[in-house]
Amino acid sequence: MSRDSRTVIGFSFLDGLYWAFYAVFVGFIATYLLACGISNSVLSILLAVFMACSFAGAFFWGGLCDRHHTNKKVFLPEFIGSVILSLIIFFLAKVNLWIAAGLYPLFGFFSAPLGSNLDAWMIKRFHKDAGMYGKARAVGSFGYAVAALVIGLLIVQVGYIVMPLGIVICAVPVALLACAMKEDPYPQTCEHIEHVNASGLLKIKPYIYMIVILFLTGLACAPINNLKIVIMQSVGGDVGMLGIDSFIGTTIQAVFIFASGRLKRIPPYVRLIMMTVFALFDMILIVTAGSPVMVIIGSVMWNASYGVMLPTVREITEKNVHGALKNTAHAMADAVYSSFAGIVALIYSGFMMDSFGARSVAVLGMVIMILPTVMALFALFYGQKSQPEQN
Repeated sequence: MSRDSRTVIGFSFLDGLYWAFYAVFVGFIATYLLACGISNSVLSILLAVFMACSFAGAFFWGGLCDRHHTNKKVFLPEFIGSVILSLIIFFLAKVNLWIAAGLYPLFGFFSAPLGSNLDAWMIKRFHKDAGMYGKARAVGSFGYAVAALVIGLLIVQVGYIVMPLGIVICAVPVALLACAMKEDPYPQTCEHIEHVNASGLLKIKPYIYMIVILFLTGLACAPINNLKIVIMQSVGGDVGMLGIDSFIGTTIQAVFIFASGRLKRIPPYVRLIMMTVFALFDMILIVTAGSPVMVIIGSVMWNASYGVMLPTVREITEKNVHGALKNTAHAMADAVYSSFAGIVALIYSGFMMDSFGARSVAVLGMVIMILPTVMALFALFYGQKSQPEQN
């Protein structure tokens, strides 16, 4: 077996188990807090604060990676802190729900940038090979899918006590693998990172144009993804169906990410159009859903959107952002899509669901999705050009 194959296998296991951990806690913490007595409106505000802390964490941890020229040495304490906080939040929620809820945003500060940190580590280790990255990252999505299915079904049969067991089972091998996996040294051009201002990202037009598209898409999708259990219950589903929804949808996501090497032949802005159209179909299916099956098909559409989006965003970032700021840029892209858009969306989404019904946020999402779709089309037909690649 070649060294490259061993590297891909090692990172595949690391990524798969990391995203399994993420699925076990983040995938079901909202339903757990609802079961503990928190309301939809309070939960949406709590998630908005979580997103704000996640957004701040992206800059803090991404900047730390750039400043100290390492992903591995930042990933380890960041991950261990996330695991400890997840266990404290779970057990404290039954004793004092409000203190547990108050710690959840701190978990976001630690955990949200982990995915982009690990992605940047892999991309550098794979020397920007889209095929190698796609294979390893696809295992991450599949790990999320399997964990979501198993934990969702076990919660229905046994109860939420399976969550801390799943966290420990996934977290221990992640920490061991992260210690074992190597990382490539940063390029010499990154030596004086302390003199590079992160505000320089605002001057990179292709990157910022992409960020705006991500923000609008995230704005439309965040309420549905973060409060999916409310939508699922509105059409007769339960936590078990939510696990099945995550498994099927994320498996589709894994297929698209696995094929990212081949999809790279398609121009980036065509792929961004694909991303927005898939997300728009998700909204339409949610609005018209009369059963959990329709919600699950909508999740398939969103996961196809994300599976196209993630490698495309990584490619545009690697191509246009200076090497000294790439970790910050990757973290910012993820934070804008998952966190900053969520801050705006989740403040009003709980109120909308309580006042106008669970699927009202999907109606608004359909309207919002018109904007990023038009932007991607504009970039394609009017020649939005990237800056030359910099390492």
